[in-house]
Amino acid sequence: MPPFEGLSTLGRTCGDAAVWRRNQQLHAGPELEEGPMGTAVEAVMTTDVIAVPEQAPFKEIVQTLRLHGVDAVPVVRPDGTLCGVVSATDLLLKEADPGATEDPHPFAGPRRRREIRKTAGTVACDLMTTPAITISPTATVEQAARTMRRHHVSRLPVTDPATGRLAGIISRSDALRVYTRPDHDIHDDVLHTIIADQFGWDANLYTVDVQQGQVRVQGQVERRSQIPQLLHAIRRLEGVVSAQGHLSWTIDDTYAQHYPTL
Repeated sequence: MPPFEGLSTLGRTCGDAAVWRRNQQLHAGPELEEGPMGTAVEAVMTTDVIAVPEQAPFKEIVQTLRLHGVDAVPVVRPDGTLCGVVSATDLLLKEADPGATEDPHPFAGPRRRREIRKTAGTVACDLMTTPAITISPTATVEQAARTMRRHHVSRLPVTDPATGRLAGIISRSDALRVYTRPDHDIHDDVLHTIIADQFGWDANLYTVDVQQGQVRVQGQVERRSQIPQLLHAIRRLEGVVSAQGHLSWTIDDTYAQHYPTL
């Protein structure tokens, strides 16, 4: 019987990742869910949104940010549709470069022209960043987190795709709420949703321990290449902080891939 294989909670090694990718192509196994899964944005977003109208004066916006302890607010039209977002960064341009409008360079690029417009602005519609980066209420929290990371923003306005009206806002702290999920819910999902349903294995043959979102799985799989596949699926469950496998295997199907000439 091969020795137990332990995988680091910090993730797969480069070798494990390469083996996993090759086996995705070479072996017909359970199709891994590559798309986002889980809680919808509308379940965690804030619906009592602090917003300002297009003609909100500069100082009123500053007071709104300070009063509510936020670093950005949506800018809405009278019908409730979103037209942009004004942030503390936008407002600080006036403090950082107050003379920007005095002698603008004739060959200023698009970014510099936007900065000059914001420096000269006195109301929200001149100060805001537009178009705003938004997300749909039916998108998942995972998609929202990826969007915030990609665009380096701390919150996203949530808009109705049909009307464009502002429905709420999701912040980084809202997105992190998925990590408050109880350990026993994660335990049940690992055994039943992943091991039994997705992989089609007998859940009674596996031991799953979950402590503070850290998952530890023990048991035996048929092929060694299935171990990184299993851990990949577990890591995608909401609330999982890390996944570690202590699993043995019957067939080492990775040997020929490491030594293809033998």
